[in-house]
Amino acid sequence: MQKGIIYGDSLLKATVPEADGKYKFHLGEVMARYGDAAAMVTNRAKFGATVEKGMALVQHDLTRGTDAAWALIGYGGNDSDYAWPAIAADPAAQHLPRTSLARFSQVLADTVALLREKGVQPVLMTLPPIDAQRYFDFFSASLDRDALLTWLGEVGVIYRTQEMYSDAIAAFARREDVKLIDVRRLFLPDHHLRDLIAADGIHLTLPGYHRMMDALFTGVAAL
Repeated sequence: MQKGIIYGDSLLKATVPEADGKYKFHLGEVMARYGDAAAMVTNRAKFGATVEKGMALVQHDLTRGTDAAWALIGYGGNDSDYAWPAIAADPAAQHLPRTSLARFSQVLADTVALLREKGVQPVLMTLPPIDAQRYFDFFSASLDRDALLTWLGEVGVIYRTQEMYSDAIAAFARREDVKLIDVRRLFLPDHHLRDLIAADGIHLTLPGYHRMMDALFTGVAAL
């Protein structure tokens, strides 16, 4: 396998919530499954990262120089999220995702163009699905749930918003002929999907990370 770099958020650090509410990274444990191939990959994922932070990191690395043949770009989860305390405080106001879908799509396109300009093959991935109810229960524990639901209308909006960002990634990849690893389709048909999604509704369990990383390593190994 050729050398590569992973850019993304906490999903790509194999982050799992603990019983005390803190998060633990299981990246070393997950990557150990891939032996020598794992040594060919530099992981630059950051907890809480958005596509704009990702592009800044890509620019920084490319300016310093890289011998990577490919770069995986895995953002969208944090971009599609909302400032829930602000919504709870004023549900009648207009609230937008952390990164608008239009801005997300533009920065993703700019990042892909920058990588191509420097001779690094961009690789995109769709987002694994979330469990909207679990996530709502997780983040709303200390907030006004009635206010949040007044704004949301229904909890399913959270799932659909995240799905729009995943769909935008897939559409862009196909339109611009960018290598796409369709992680989402490997999760959605599973009748025991809830076993693959962590208690906070947005991260994965270890079996979920194994499935995601298997798909990613298979995808980049073919480059």
